[in-house]
Amino acid sequence: MLKTAEGEKVSSNNCLLEYPRPQFRRDSYFPLNGTWDFSIDHNKAIPSAYPDKILVPFSVESPLSGIGKSVRKEDVLHYRRFFTLPQGFNQGVVLLHLDAVDQIVHVFLNGKEVGHHEGGYLPLCVELHDVQEGENELCLIVTDDTDSPVFPRGKQSNKASGIWYTPTSGVWQSVWLESVPHSFITSVKLTPDFDKKSLRIHVSYAGDPKWLYATVMKEGQKAEGVLLDQAGNGVLDLSQDFHPWSPEDPHLYDLDLVCGEDVVHAYFAMRKCSVGKVKGKKVFCLNDKPILLSGVLDQGYFPESGLTPPTDEAMAQDVRLMKEMGFNFIRKHIKIEPLRWYYHCDRLGMLVFQDFVNGGAPYSKFLIAAAPFLHLSINDRSPRKMKRLGRGDYDSRRQFLNDLSGTAEHLYNSPSIVGWTIFNEGWGQFETFKSFAILKTIDGSRVVDADSGWYDQGIGDFDSHHVYFRKVRLKNKGDRILSLSEFGGYSLKVPEHFGDKKAFGYKFFQDQAGLEKGVASLYEKQILPLIEKEGLGVLAYTQLSDVEGEVNGLVTYDRKVIKVSPERMKKINASLREAWERFLS
Repeated sequence: MLKTAEGEKVSSNNCLLEYPRPQFRRDSYFPLNGTWDFSIDHNKAIPSAYPDKILVPFSVESPLSGIGKSVRKEDVLHYRRFFTLPQGFNQGVVLLHLDAVDQIVHVFLNGKEVGHHEGGYLPLCVELHDVQEGENELCLIVTDDTDSPVFPRGKQSNKASGIWYTPTSGVWQSVWLESVPHSFITSVKLTPDFDKKSLRIHVSYAGDPKWLYATVMKEGQKAEGVLLDQAGNGVLDLSQDFHPWSPEDPHLYDLDLVCGEDVVHAYFAMRKCSVGKVKGKKVFCLNDKPILLSGVLDQGYFPESGLTPPTDEAMAQDVRLMKEMGFNFIRKHIKIEPLRWYYHCDRLGMLVFQDFVNGGAPYSKFLIAAAPFLHLSINDRSPRKMKRLGRGDYDSRRQFLNDLSGTAEHLYNSPSIVGWTIFNEGWGQFETFKSFAILKTIDGSRVVDADSGWYDQGIGDFDSHHVYFRKVRLKNKGDRILSLSEFGGYSLKVPEHFGDKKAFGYKFFQDQAGLEKGVASLYEKQILPLIEKEGLGVLAYTQLSDVEGEVNGLVTYDRKVIKVSPERMKKINASLREAWERFLS
């Protein structure tokens, strides 16, 4: 048993042992989450002693890790875990997965460095060629400079307050092993062609397999299949069993991918994202049908575990609760979740817009906080403006573009993700046209909100607005989808479910009845008319849950108090969809 910073005992079994990658699953799985040896010093060499214990995969700052300490940029985090592979586990190649480590990690096996990764939000996979039959020593050496101008940080801040939160350092997603034969699949790209009722498949692989094929599985039996060519390409015909995916009917096909002796269990869905036009106004279409996206901003923080969801059920419950409230859409804000979160959205039928994670040097307070209310515009290709938005450094811009490509590839196969958000409120914004072009090259199948909030460069599929502190007044120009990608932020502090930080929100209420009345009035008097008259097509209410001192969630930070009843919120969403139908008619 470990103890949190508050002294509460924590079981090492509470460490996310479910298979971490549901859409690319092998029967081989050896989890390394749990209790590790741990130390903090200023030395980048493997230490001789580890005086502490840490619960992986929870970050050093989080209570659930058992450490609960702040990390400075000069600190070096040391992790150690001994493991012995089960007999017969090694099929030829052992793969080590570190799903997310913030920020720079060096990996050592039995004293030899075998891997290195920089960034903090994307996974690392390392081939372990020298695994011993007996006990093996796995060591990680990690550094994290939260204020680095180069690496992504999202909402992390060393001066946490308001909309900025406690940093996340070290391992914060799952660590695990699997084993594959010498010829094996390294990645797969699944692209539904809704119009042709087919699935385009591209498999990347290592080695020289005798065959490559893909088969749809039904109740454990093989159904439609296709032999892939030497380049790993093939098209799966689904015309005899075409079942579209939607929030109301989130149908998933099971798919087995075979590369010689290597078998990967996957899934996919048939759905289409596009832009249509109704009464001269652009609209988002799912499966060629105009759909109103009514949802919430979701930052995915938890009081006991920070950025890491405390359990698999906690991830699923957030999604289920939003479905119960009548929402069909979540904007995943400035964070890449564990892949199991997207799996829950896929299987439960929740549409997702995925933000890319911001970074850069400190932003100009005037450009970020004041200028938006003055309705100023900027040219984000100007070196001077890039510098004021935190992107004067070439390495910082290069890192963002690398992370953008990596994120788009990492999450490409998730059916629930229907859109991307590149920049938010000018944070680290630069050359939006370049990011948009790179993203569309990787993924032309989804819609893109290029610059959410302000500093619109006229690029992308959305005319995207954030409105707080004032009445929502928007005009549909007809050239792009009209989107209210942040609004609301109505706040209620629940004392028994609130920490020690100063409360932050956009409009405060004294009790639950007042909050519910305020939210209903906001939707009914300001939002509903804009749907019917202007074709407002995207709504992201701020926000799903409280986060630290920010108390504008529909539920408290600990998820124990629902501040706006699901029944009332469901009725509000039903009225919005009625307004949408009137707009369409």
